[in-house]
Amino acid sequence: MSKAMLSQIEQNKVNPTVAVMLKIAGAMGVLLTDLVDAGGAPSVMKIIPNADESYTFRSDAACNIRTLSPLNLEKAIEFYRISFEAGGQLLSEAHYPGTEEILHLSKGKLELVVGGETTLLAKGDSVHYRADLPHCLRNAGRGHAEAYMIVRYRQE
Repeated sequence: MSKAMLSQIEQNKVNPTVAVMLKIAGAMGVLLTDLVDAGGAPSVMKIIPNADESYTFRSDAACNIRTLSPLNLEKAIEFYRISFEAGGQLLSEAHYPGTEEILHLSKGKLELVVGGETTLLAKGDSVHYRADLPHCLRNAGRGHAEAYMIVRYRQE
């Protein structure tokens, strides 16, 4: 799609087809309904369908990360489900200064390394840690592990 076409759409000079609107929504990572003013009061809910693959951040043989929070939120808070197969790990560089992560392990065992400090988590454990340091989550068990993570960015 050309920049000229996008400009004409933005200026209400043309009415795009549904196919064009779907392409725009896909490129922006939002649903078509997020782009269309359906009239009336906006919904007070934002449903993230489990079948919507656009919320899958990473998916490979060792690790799957799915965003559970709306993609259009400001960088204040993010919510993820992370699944690890045996031997799977997630290596992260340091995030922005002041960033924190809260992790709850719902299944399996995980080793967490943050800034050189290591701890072992068992099913049901939760941990809060600085994410502005390099950190790593590693499946420490022989089977599947699953965790839920909240990332909180410091607000200026």
